[in-house]
Amino acid sequence: MVRVVLDTTALLAYSQLRGMAAAELVAMVEEEGGAALVGIPAACFQAAYPQLQDDERARLTELATKVEGVTVILPLVGGDTVEVAVLDDRLPGGKQIGHAIVEAQRRGAHLATYAASQALQELPPDSVLDLAE
Repeated sequence: MVRVVLDTTALLAYSQLRGMAAAELVAMVEEEGGAALVGIPAACFQAAYPQLQDDERARLTELATKVEGVTVILPLVGGDTVEVAVLDDRLPGGKQIGHAIVEAQRRGAHLATYAASQALQELPPDSVLDLAE
């Protein structure tokens, strides 16, 4: 079961070692021993990747593909593509977090983000983990 979804801002922070909130969140889920998963929306991974340096890309790729890790790539499929595009276009700031919002809603998961003000336009406050706090 996906308990938390990392958006583009969280993936960038994790990969660039900016703040430790995203890394600590992943570590907390790992400590639960596989009872929960951390979702990485494919569109957020794709949005973050080109913004990173080589070492940061390696860190992001390891997070997303670690064989015995607690992360899972969440695919962008079918009609979700249009919904995600509309969200990304509508939300201010160009953070490209639409896919993460859709996945958090669908799965009843928390959204971990550094763009809480944008996320709160679509999700209730108890579903948004503001990593900047």
